[in-house]
Amino acid sequence: MNTRVLLRLSVVAIHFVAASLSVACAHKPPEPVVSDRLVQKTATVEAVYMPSRMVALRSEDGVRSAVVVGAGVRNLDQVKVGDRVVVSYYEGIAAEVKKPGTGVEGVQEETSTAQAPEGARPAGAVGSAVRTTVKIESVDTSVNTVTFRRQDGLVRTLAVKTPEGQRFIKGLRPGDEVEVTYTEAVAIEVRPAT
Repeated sequence: MNTRVLLRLSVVAIHFVAASLSVACAHKPPEPVVSDRLVQKTATVEAVYMPSRMVALRSEDGVRSAVVVGAGVRNLDQVKVGDRVVVSYYEGIAAEVKKPGTGVEGVQEETSTAQAPEGARPAGAVGSAVRTTVKIESVDTSVNTVTFRRQDGLVRTLAVKTPEGQRFIKGLRPGDEVEVTYTEAVAIEVRPAT
């Protein structure tokens, strides 16, 4: 084979390898993911101790517990034995791969509260949202874990349990920057005995 042909084949091979490497390095990030759940539990008031603001509850499955109700909760004096308490808990997470340096910087937190108006049956809610950007260190899809570095340098490994999250982490690569928003809210409402 003559030297010119060999040289051209070498150049073509180098271009092919370079193109293959650039495709492998520039992976398509996964689509943004949102996963959430709402859990509602109902319990019956068994006792109210006003001096300590403690309320004894029995859940529908018979489990007994006691809750100290903070001074910020209005109208506790209206709660009576036999009233039903509905507790709602919401948890959500959203994650999106961002171009390096474009995700939110630091940690942004928002908190909101709501309470029943004066004279109404006791009810209240508190919610918070935390938003930050993390850098992916590694992903292990065999056990559905992702290891990331927070902006403060702390490295954490989390188990990803939802199917949406597991699909999301399959598309992650070390070095990806992911903007994450975690939302949590609790609401309590007192209803008359039925």
